[in-house]
Amino acid sequence: MAEIENIESNHPKFNDLVFGHEKAERDFLDSFNSGRLHHGWLITGPKGIGKATLAWKCAKFLLSDDETSSNDGLFGDDLTSSATSLDIDPEKPVIQRIKSGGHGGLITAERCINAKTGKLRGDIVIDDIRGIISFFSRTSSEGGWRIAIVDAADEMNANAANALLKVLEEPPEKSILFLVAHSPGRLLPTIRSRCRTLELNPLSNDSVKAMLAHRYPEMDMQTMNTLMALSAGAPGRAIEMERLGGAQIYSKTFKAISTIPTLNIPEIHQLAVELAAVKADAEYRLFIQIFTAFIERITKAGVLDDPTIEIVDNENQQLSRISSMARVDKWLELWEKVGHLIQRADAVNLDRKQVIVSLFSELKATATA
Repeated sequence: MAEIENIESNHPKFNDLVFGHEKAERDFLDSFNSGRLHHGWLITGPKGIGKATLAWKCAKFLLSDDETSSNDGLFGDDLTSSATSLDIDPEKPVIQRIKSGGHGGLITAERCINAKTGKLRGDIVIDDIRGIISFFSRTSSEGGWRIAIVDAADEMNANAANALLKVLEEPPEKSILFLVAHSPGRLLPTIRSRCRTLELNPLSNDSVKAMLAHRYPEMDMQTMNTLMALSAGAPGRAIEMERLGGAQIYSKTFKAISTIPTLNIPEIHQLAVELAAVKADAEYRLFIQIFTAFIERITKAGVLDDPTIEIVDNENQQLSRISSMARVDKWLELWEKVGHLIQRADAVNLDRKQVIVSLFSELKATATA
């Protein structure tokens, strides 16, 4: 239950700021001010870059506008001035109602908990979309916009996608459908063709740091730089890594690797104990990503003179030093061996502590062969 609570507390509906997507905000605002707001919006881009946060910000803007505009004058001749920003005072009662789930003009469809298994479903099912169909078939309880957010639309199964298509084909008056999609190519072409697309790109380092500084004002610069570099322009990933202690996992992993050709066995065992704990599944998965990324960089250092951003002092120098200890083909063999070990560990539920120790041992063996 604690994990579900953490996910809920980080839900994009609670975010009041969108970083680095000014053009997309302007495109939506221009459409609103033109009086020809499209009924379907497809917001695309890599995971964690703020697509859902933008969808919620647009929804908050529209529902807030309901309180200050008459229905007749929203797009007609009575509109005397254009909106200049999507920003809304987060203390407004309407925004608080949206965050609490108490606004009757908004509905969402997300992957939900399977009542039979108690686990999160792997896709969005037709029952979730039927809720949207029923929502749009009724008169707005708030007397204004009816808005639905599907996050993520590319997680719908075939039945759910076909049901949603009917809503897009015959949209009710004054209704908006926001579809968040990590992989829009997985959507039905007929769904894509009926939406206006806002394509978001990974954020710049400055935008990621601005987000981290706003969200974590007490964060030290080293941690901020680490999360910025590891996030690859995805602030959502940076937030998740902060929750998991990603900067500390990265630092400990690099420290252990940098001792090659020797290993500090007590430190490695301590790290393995922490990451193999029953409640540390997400932390273990993050370590695996970090460790395999180090192996990739060590391998590439032997053939490419293309250093990456240094997160820790002398990082590139250390990885180049380790790379020079073996031929490239040996590092490629290690890369493949590490991948097989990780897959086998998941398939047969190997002891994770032993898996972590084995990964470092294989690295040492390759470097000292």
